[in-house]
Amino acid sequence: MRLIENWFSERYSDNLQLSFRIKDQLMSVKTDYQRIDVFDTYDYGKLLAIDGTVQMCEYDEFVYHEMITLVPLHFAGKRAKKALIIGGGDGGAATQLSKAGVGNIINVEIDSHVVQVCERFFPELTGTFHKQGVKLLIQDGIKYLRETQEKFDVIIVDSTDPEGPAEGLFGKSFYSDARKKLNEGGVFVTQSGSPYYQPKATKMAYDGLKSVFKHVRPYTAFIPTYPSGFWSFTLAYDSDIQEPVEASITGKYFNSDVLRGCFLLPQFVKDLIGTT
Repeated sequence: MRLIENWFSERYSDNLQLSFRIKDQLMSVKTDYQRIDVFDTYDYGKLLAIDGTVQMCEYDEFVYHEMITLVPLHFAGKRAKKALIIGGGDGGAATQLSKAGVGNIINVEIDSHVVQVCERFFPELTGTFHKQGVKLLIQDGIKYLRETQEKFDVIIVDSTDPEGPAEGLFGKSFYSDARKKLNEGGVFVTQSGSPYYQPKATKMAYDGLKSVFKHVRPYTAFIPTYPSGFWSFTLAYDSDIQEPVEASITGKYFNSDVLRGCFLLPQFVKDLIGTT
């Protein structure tokens, strides 16, 4: 008797996809903004997908969430007391900031269903939303940033790719608003896609930030369940910050070697963004 195998696949192109053998589909919901699915996989634990793309897996989420939070924190230094997260409804970025000692965190997520789904299936991350000093707002992050009177030491954009509700998070006007809402010495960071499979996102982030900020620094990380396993983030700031070479915090992925090495870019990435 042949056993039936169930698979979830994220398609990167017409000719390539990454597939996960799954035990079960735990949730599927269509919201006003996107489709959210949760799968129980054999090798990576529970998997969160939005519009058919992997957002987070239980067994490797720490890589993404450490890199999008701890790198900018080290550039902001001891002055980083207040942070804004746009997106991040799974709670992973807020959890890393809280563990690092940031006492004032505002997390703005556009889709309440992302939070509800993650509260059910990833409570170890969303539990941070209920901690003192952490405020979760369900609203449009672009509008919030434009209208708020608050200022921040770190602004993190933990969004989906630049399509649909996240498209405006990669635009020059949004980056200009972010710059105005940073304190002196503050830093901004966004996820900027796979330089190999999503070069448009990587270049959009770099070009848009370069037109607004004095310093723009792309960096990369190895995330097994993301396209090609090679992922980029883009850091931006105006102050002449002394680049940190030692990590004051060590995570499961992040350490001093990673902090120093993540800014060393392959030549094809330099060619993509037009640096030497």
